[in-house]
Amino acid sequence: MLHADAIAEFKRGWRALVASAVGNGSGLSGIPFYTFGVFVLPLATAFDWSRGQVSTAASFLILGTAITAPIIGTVIDKLGARRVGIASMLLLSVGYVLLTQINANIAVFYAAWLLMSLVGGGTTPVVWTRTVNIWFDKGRGLALGVALAGSGLAGVIAPVLTTKAILAFGWQGGYLAISAFIVFVAVPVLFLFFQERKLPAASHAADTPALTTGSHGLAGLTLAESRTSTAFWKIAIGFFFVSAVIAALIINLVPLLIDRGLPQVEAAKVASIMGTAVLIGRVGIGYLLDRFSAPKVARLLLGLSAIGCLMLSVQGTPQWVVALSVISLGFAAAAEVDLLAFLTSRFFGMKSYGKIYGLQLTAFYLGASLGPLCAGLAYDAFGNYLPTLYFAALSLLFGAVVIGTLGKAPDFGGGH
Repeated sequence: MLHADAIAEFKRGWRALVASAVGNGSGLSGIPFYTFGVFVLPLATAFDWSRGQVSTAASFLILGTAITAPIIGTVIDKLGARRVGIASMLLLSVGYVLLTQINANIAVFYAAWLLMSLVGGGTTPVVWTRTVNIWFDKGRGLALGVALAGSGLAGVIAPVLTTKAILAFGWQGGYLAISAFIVFVAVPVLFLFFQERKLPAASHAADTPALTTGSHGLAGLTLAESRTSTAFWKIAIGFFFVSAVIAALIINLVPLLIDRGLPQVEAAKVASIMGTAVLIGRVGIGYLLDRFSAPKVARLLLGLSAIGCLMLSVQGTPQWVVALSVISLGFAAAAEVDLLAFLTSRFFGMKSYGKIYGLQLTAFYLGASLGPLCAGLAYDAFGNYLPTLYFAALSLLFGAVVIGTLGKAPDFGGGH
C-alpha cells in the first residue's frame, strides 16, 4: 500500500511522470540504445564491416552522453528541463534521418553517432529524473521506476518493430521509422505534459505546486561537498563497471543469441524479454526502494545478474535457462539507472542534483561507452562472447560489493 502522501504526489504529478516516461523511452537511453543491436548484422552485411566495427559505434554514442551529462545537468539546474528536453528530442530525430545517408566509410558512421549523442544529450535520464525527484518524495522510488520504465517499454517493443521495418524497407527504413516515432509521438507528449514544479523558497512543500522551468528551495550538498564523500566515489566506481558490462551485453545480445542458433527475428524476440524485465523491474525495484535499503536491493539484483552471465556462457542450455539469464540481465539494467538517480537524490539532496547526477552519469556513460567497444574487440579476437560474459560476471559482483556497502543516507529534510 502506498502512503497517503505518496498517493497525493502521484495525483498532482502524474502528467510530468507520463511525459518523463515517454521522454526516457524515446531518448538516447531508450529506443536508440535498445534498437542498436538489430542494426549490427544488416549494417555489417551492407558495408562489409565486422560486428566489432559496428558495435564500436555504440561506444561513440555513449561517449557523447558522458561528455554532455554534466553540461546538461548544469544547464537544467539553471534553465529547467522542459525546453532542453524538447529541443534535444527534435535534434535527435533529425540525426536519425541523416544516418540514412552514411556510406561505407566507418569513420563517418562513428562520427554520426557521436554527433547524435551530443545533440541528443538533453534526452538522457538527467533531464527526466530531476523533474521526477522534485515532484516526488514519499513515492520517489516508485515514481523513478515508472519514469525510467519508459526505456524498458522501448526495449520490449522497439527491437521487434524495428526489425520488421528493416526486413521490409532496409536499414534506412528502420532509422526513418524511429525518427518518425520521435517527431509524431514523443515530442507532442512532452509538449503537452512535461511540466516542472517550483518549490517556494521559504518552504519545502506546497499544496498547489506552481509550474515553471526553474526550481528553488531545494536542500542538499553542493557539487564540491559531494565530491569529498566516500559515497560519491563508491557510487561512481561501482556504476562504472556495472554500466560497462550491461551496455556490452545489451548491444551484443541479438548477435550473441544468433550465435546460439536462433534466427534473427527469434533472437530479437528473446532480446525483447530483457525489455520486459527492464519494464517490470523498474517499477518493482522502484517500489522496493521506497521500502528497503537501496544498497541491499543493489546487492541482490547485481548478484543474480552475475549468475545470469555465467548461465549464458554455457552452450547447450535449454531455452528457458537462456530466458532466465536474459531476465536477470534485464533486472540489472532496470536497477542501474534507477539506483543511480535514487542514491544521488538521497545521499546528496536536490540542491545541486543536476550537476551531481550529471557527473555521476559521466562515470556511468564512460563505463557504458567502453563496454561495447571491448566486447566487440573481444569477439573479433576470440570469435565468441565468452570472455565478455566472464568479465561481466566479475564486474557485476564487484558492483554488488561496492554499491552494496554504502551506509545510511543523510537526512535533507524530506528530500526537498
